[in-house]
Amino acid sequence: MNDLCEIIALSRIKGLSLFKKREILESKDSVALKDAIKDFKGFKEIEKELKRLDDMNIEVLTINDKEYPVLLKNIPDAPIVIYKKGRVPEGTKYISIVGSRKATYAGINISEKIAQTLSSIGITIVSGLARGIDAAAHRGALNEYGKTVAVLGSGIDICYPSENYYLYERIGREGAIISEYGLGERPYPFRFPERNRIIAGMSRGIVVVEASAKSGSLITARLGLEYGREVMAIPGSIFNEEHRGANRLIKNGARLIEGIEDIITNCFPDLYHLNVSSENKVDMDEEESYIYNLIGNDKTHIDEIIEKSKRHAKEVMAIITRLEIKEIIRQFPGGYYIRR
Repeated sequence: MNDLCEIIALSRIKGLSLFKKREILESKDSVALKDAIKDFKGFKEIEKELKRLDDMNIEVLTINDKEYPVLLKNIPDAPIVIYKKGRVPEGTKYISIVGSRKATYAGINISEKIAQTLSSIGITIVSGLARGIDAAAHRGALNEYGKTVAVLGSGIDICYPSENYYLYERIGREGAIISEYGLGERPYPFRFPERNRIIAGMSRGIVVVEASAKSGSLITARLGLEYGREVMAIPGSIFNEEHRGANRLIKNGARLIEGIEDIITNCFPDLYHLNVSSENKVDMDEEESYIYNLIGNDKTHIDEIIEKSKRHAKEVMAIITRLEIKEIIRQFPGGYYIRR
C-alpha cells in the first residue's frame, strides 16, 4: 500500500469531518493517518481504481501537492483529494461564471462573450458543465483557444448532463476537468452544492449571469462571499423569473456588472491596462450599423428586422450575411438573430 492509497482512503472514510481529515494530512503525522484509516476496508478497490485512472490519463492530486489549485487550497473546506484530467493552469487568474440551466438566448450570448473576452487576456474560466450558462462559458473560453476548468458533481469519468459529452471531451483535451469524487460516482443532487464550493474556491470572483430565486448558482455566490471572493451579477428583467436570483444578489450587495471592464477592475486590476472593451470594435458601414442596431441583445426574428428596416427582404438578408461574416451577430434556429 502506498501513501496515495492511504490519502484516498482518508478522503473516503465516514465519521471524520473534512476539517479533521485536512488537519491529519497537513500535520504529516503518519501515525495519526494510519490510526484514522485502520478500519477502512476498500484498499484493494482503491488500488484497482488507481490503475484505471492511470490508463485514462487521470491524475490524483492531494492538498499537499504543488499542482493543487492555489486558491482552492486556501478555503477551509477544500477537498483533500481531487481527480484531474487535462492541465490546470498555474497561478490565481481564475474567474467562475455560473447561472441558469434554463438560460435565455441573451444569457448564453453574454456568458460566451464574457468568457471569450476574459480568456483573450489569459484568465481561466471555471464553471460546472451544466446546460445553459455553464456550457456557454466553457464554449466561450475554448472558442478563444483559452483555458477552462469544468468542475463535476460526479466521478470524473461521468459526463452529466450527457448532452454535453462533446464539450466534456473537448475540455478534457484542451482544458481541464476536475472532481473530488472517485470513478463511477453518480451525480446525485446533494453533490452539486458540494461541487459549487470548489467552483467558488478556485476563483478570485464569481459572475452570475442569469439565476432564478432557487438557482444553485446562488449557493456558489454565497460560498464565494464566505471565502472572501468578489461576487458579481448581470442585471436582468424584473419580469423574468430566471433573472430574479441575480437581481436579488445585486439588491443584497453583489457588484452590478455593466461591462466586462467591471470584472477586470474588481478581480484583475493588474490587467486593466490591456484596455479590454465589452463593446464591439468591428468596423461597420452605414447599412450594417443600421441593421445591427435593429437586432437586440435578446433574440430578434428576421421578420421583425425586415419590418423595422422598411427594406426589401433580399437586401436585409445580404446585410445580415455580412454581419455574420464579421462575427458580430449570430443566428439561432427559427430565423432568430442576436448580437454577439
